[in-house]
Amino acid sequence: MKPGKVLLAALLVTTLAKAATSLPIAAALNGSSAAEKLLKEGATAFEGGHGAEATDSKAGGAVSVPQEPALRCETPEEVLQSLAKEREVVAEQRRRLEVKKSEVDLARQKLEVEKEAMLELKGSIEDLLGKIEAQQTDDLKRLIAFYENMKPDEAANIMNDLDIEVVIMVLGTMKPRAAAPILAKMSPVRARAVSKIILERSKLPGDQRLKGVRLN
Repeated sequence: MKPGKVLLAALLVTTLAKAATSLPIAAALNGSSAAEKLLKEGATAFEGGHGAEATDSKAGGAVSVPQEPALRCETPEEVLQSLAKEREVVAEQRRRLEVKKSEVDLARQKLEVEKEAMLELKGSIEDLLGKIEAQQTDDLKRLIAFYENMKPDEAANIMNDLDIEVVIMVLGTMKPRAAAPILAKMSPVRARAVSKIILERSKLPGDQRLKGVRLN
C-alpha cells in the first residue's frame, strides 16, 4: 500500500478515538456499540493498509521491472586509443597516396624520355630519307646524262631490254628534245608502252588505266 493510504487510515483511527473520548458518558454507554463499530472499521482499514503494503512489497520483490541500459561513456584511455587508430588509418592512406603519386611521376618521366627518343628517331629517319632521296636524285641525274651522251639508237637498244620502271624514270625526267630521238629508235611495242605509262602517270591513281599494257 502506498504511504498516502496508510496515513489516511491512521488519521481515521485518531479521529474516531477523539470522538469517543469527547462524548458524554451516557451517550458513550448507550452508543458503545456504534463506537466500537467505528473503531473496528478504523483498525481494519489500518491493518488492511499495512497488509496491502506488505503484499505490494512482496509482489514488488517478485516482479522484475526491465530497466533501460544506461549509456556507457568511453574512458579517456579508450578515447586516446580510438584517436590513435584513426591516426594510423589516415597515415596509412597518406602513405599509399604517396606511393601512387611516386608511381605516376615515374611513369610520366618514362613517357617523356620515350617521347624524346621517338622525336630523335623521327628526326634521324627524316634526315636519312632526305639523304637517300638526294642520292637517288643525283644518281638519276648521272644516269640521264649517260643516255643523253649516247647515240639515240644505242640508248634505245639498251632501253628495249631495261626494266620498264627505270625507262619511265629516265625518259620521264629527261628533257623532251633528248628523249624523243631515243623513243623513236625503240621497238614499237616498247615505245607504245612507255608513252602510255607516262601519259597515265600524270593522272590521279583512280583514273589511271594501265591494265593490258604490253611491255615487249
